[in-house]
Amino acid sequence: MIKIGLTGFSGILGSSLLSLISKKKKYRVYKFKYNILNKKRVLSWIKKNQFNIIIHLAALVPTNKVDKNYSLSKRVNVQGTKNLIDGINKFQKEKVYFLFSSTSHVYSFNIKKNRENSKVLGISKYGKTKIAAEKYIKTKSNKTDICIARISSLVSEKQTNNFFLLNLISKGKRKELIHFKNSNVVRNFIHVSDVSKILLKLVERRVKGIINVSTSEKTLFKRLFDLFSKKYHFKIHSGYYKPEYLDLSNKLLLKKIGKYNFMKLEKIIEKIYGERYQK
Repeated sequence: MIKIGLTGFSGILGSSLLSLISKKKKYRVYKFKYNILNKKRVLSWIKKNQFNIIIHLAALVPTNKVDKNYSLSKRVNVQGTKNLIDGINKFQKEKVYFLFSSTSHVYSFNIKKNRENSKVLGISKYGKTKIAAEKYIKTKSNKTDICIARISSLVSEKQTNNFFLLNLISKGKRKELIHFKNSNVVRNFIHVSDVSKILLKLVERRVKGIINVSTSEKTLFKRLFDLFSKKYHFKIHSGYYKPEYLDLSNKLLLKKIGKYNFMKLEKIIEKIYGERYQK
């Protein structure tokens, strides 16, 4: 039996991934049910269970919540990660495979696609917390095979309106006039079901190193707003200013896991409508 330790199991991504792993008879999942900042609990959890795999998803998101409480966010996203690595180094008897969920926000805005070896400057405070956590993992891990999964803009119908796409749809559904400063923005939206499936593939193949977890679909906000206006009759006024392109290359990902059919953005939007707003 392969023993997996999972943090952040109750979150949107964590619950989706847990559901997939639970269907695999060869795995036994041990959920970390305490505050990741409680180092004694973290160390005890690792010492007692001696994992083969640890998947670390616990973090504070989204970006606006991180901005409002940056001090707590740094402690959870950075110190929480340090607690895990310190526990592994101190108590693991055998090497463990460690998968860390990071973010596209570690990169900088770039007209070209950001690859795994692109500069990491951080476009947000959230991204900066993940950069710090990544650095600690890479420099202090003595007993781990590391995979750092830099996930692009994750979307789920279970998200709150603190997330961009859910907030936009919520306002449009209420027939509000939506003002957006800059539509010259590019993102890669990826559904949580795709992310959880991909993370499981990375685990099962024991993929190591930094991996961009992103779709091949590049979304310019101007086109996104046009879609909402034409198909859903949203009223959106937006400017067109300096580019803010955060487009990730997924060539390395597809090389590692093989061909993958991602959920298209239009399908994601339809799914949000169908499961959240038409009940």
